[in-house]
Amino acid sequence: MSLRIPLYIEFEGKNVLVIGGGGVGTSRVRKFLNAGANVRVLSLDFSDELRGIEGVELVAGDARDADVLEENIMWCDLVTVAIPDIGINDTVIELARKHKALVNLANDADKTEVVVPFDGEVDGIRFAVTTEGKSGVVARAVRDKFLKLLQEDEEILNLLKAMDFLKKYMKENDVPVSVRMKMYFAVSSDEHFRKLVRDGKVEEAKDFAVRFIKEYMEGRREIDESVVKIRF
Repeated sequence: MSLRIPLYIEFEGKNVLVIGGGGVGTSRVRKFLNAGANVRVLSLDFSDELRGIEGVELVAGDARDADVLEENIMWCDLVTVAIPDIGINDTVIELARKHKALVNLANDADKTEVVVPFDGEVDGIRFAVTTEGKSGVVARAVRDKFLKLLQEDEEILNLLKAMDFLKKYMKENDVPVSVRMKMYFAVSSDEHFRKLVRDGKVEEAKDFAVRFIKEYMEGRREIDESVVKIRF
């Protein structure tokens, strides 16, 4: 298995074909619909839950029929196989390559091109977890642990608010990119800034960051260039 690269990909308006109308297929449908994708399900049967989901196209057909399969793969940007039978996987992979579609095999963690992880989000911090097929139970447990840790870590959430403000402030005030990159690390490493963040004084931390930048731009504040270089 080659090393996969974790990425967040915008799926708004993209076409997703789900093969299989059972529980796994239904879960994939919800995930991609929530991301704004156009979702089509190819299956001989559909779960009652799936039939009740608005906005999904249900196509009754046999994925083992190569013509039916290719006709639907031609339409999609990503195809996900969500049936226990791995017999069609090689054909799906071959057709997807032919029509330049990505492949998610929910039934084969080794051969899949795309992994759909267990993901979570706390106040704008998003993360995704996978064991690449070793154990979905463990991946869920890790996801839940991350959620709990973030929900209880007020300092990191306060830091996010302050740094988000800093990024927007510098862009809105046309601070040069080279300076912005330095300021992210210099400000976030400043002990006074971090104390304000730890104490929950987010607005004061924002004000301090603005003063820090202005003083640096005016030549009245020096920064530790070694900190910036190390973090780059």
